Amino acid sequence: MAKRMNINRRTFLRGAGGVALSLPILDCMASDRASEMPKRLLALYVGHGFALHGDWSWYPKLVDGQMRFGKSMEAFNPLAKHVTIVKGLEHPHCVSAGGHSTADSFLTGSNPAAAVKSPSFDQIAAMTHGHKTRYPSLVLGNEGGLGGEGRSNTLSYNQFGRGIPSSNNLRGLYDGMFNSDPQLQKGQRSRLASDKRRLDRVLDSYREMKRKLGRDDSQKLEHYLHALRDVEKEIERMERWTATPKPKVPTDDLALNASVQDPAAFIRTMYNLIYLAFKTDSTRYATYMLQSMNSSKWDNVPIALGLGVTHHVLAHNAVQGGQNLVKLGQYDKFQADLLAEFITKLADTPEGEGTMLENTVVLYGSSNSQTHVNTNYPMMLAGGEKLGLKQGMLHDFDKEAPPLSNLYLTLTNALEVPAKQFSDSTGTLSQIIA
Repeated sequence: MAKRMNINRRTFLRGAGGVALSLPILDCMASDRASEMPKRLLALYVGHGFALHGDWSWYPKLVDGQMRFGKSMEAFNPLAKHVTIVKGLEHPHCVSAGGHSTADSFLTGSNPAAAVKSPSFDQIAAMTHGHKTRYPSLVLGNEGGLGGEGRSNTLSYNQFGRGIPSSNNLRGLYDGMFNSDPQLQKGQRSRLASDKRRLDRVLDSYREMKRKLGRDDSQKLEHYLHALRDVEKEIERMERWTATPKPKVPTDDLALNASVQDPAAFIRTMYNLIYLAFKTDSTRYATYMLQSMNSSKWDNVPIALGLGVTHHVLAHNAVQGGQNLVKLGQYDKFQADLLAEFITKLADTPEGEGTMLENTVVLYGSSNSQTHVNTNYPMMLAGGEKLGLKQGMLHDFDKEAPPLSNLYLTLTNALEVPAKQFSDSTGTLSQIIA
């Protein structure tokens, strides 16, 4: 009989980047699992900042103690009781970083130039609970890929602080999660088998090389081995899931051929895929970069919307005020209307004794308060009441000046990831907890 390990659930691992994290739930801890509603996270990002002044300000005003949103965010007025606005937080290590660089650090708190970087907090959650779903997380971005260091196209970073390429392949995302076509399934199994053979050859080469190296060089290869082991585990995990039937979902709201030529259809379809992924419990964690700080076709979207210039230039010009600020506010409204539509859909979907929105926290923000100013990030939290979040509030932490990582540690704990520290956190934010 195999010996059953007795591991205390409070056993902790200390990883790279200052993350103190309890062990993930292992098979030997199976009796410790609780049957609960999924606790989900969606993190969203727009580079270059928002319009923050006047009638088109992204920030709400307090009217009789209630938040009242202006023109750019008016779609959130019916949702005000489900959202909280947070001001005055930033990543201290990134204040002096390059003006285009802080997308890299948005979910990590690490300076892009640092030698050791923290993982993003969505991946901390995925490392703990991701084994429960077909996909540990979804890493999405309108531009797709990695971008370059300091010019990221992704919000998610693995346990070694390395970027995870984002996907902008709508049809590929749909096929991976929901398409049960036998030929497609056969092709997936074939690719997994091929990937496994290639990985075996690489591991054989690693072992041969390790025997020839001295102690110091051998230690340097350990990170490489860990990365290979992660790939190996992912292949094995996907092999197990290929035997599990994919859920059937309606496709009426999916414009899988949409492109940047119709940005609203593309973003709406991405939101609908996230909704379906959450609803079918195909994943519980997703990040979605709506607008990077790179020059790309997506930077040109404001031109297609009739605003005259790229988003980068739009944000630069907004500091002059007047019509330039209005135009940035109009672009902010384009993004906010689509997001509010998605959040309303979550709020209208019953789940357990509440709604999908109450079991999902949506984080939306930017790492600039205005173009390339890496302080006082504008941040919104929506949903998550069943995770213990208190909504319908406007918080200004400017005088207290805790690091933004304190917010992320709070959200990480709300996702039932018993982390004691995240990046440069100094504690949690009790103000957002019910």
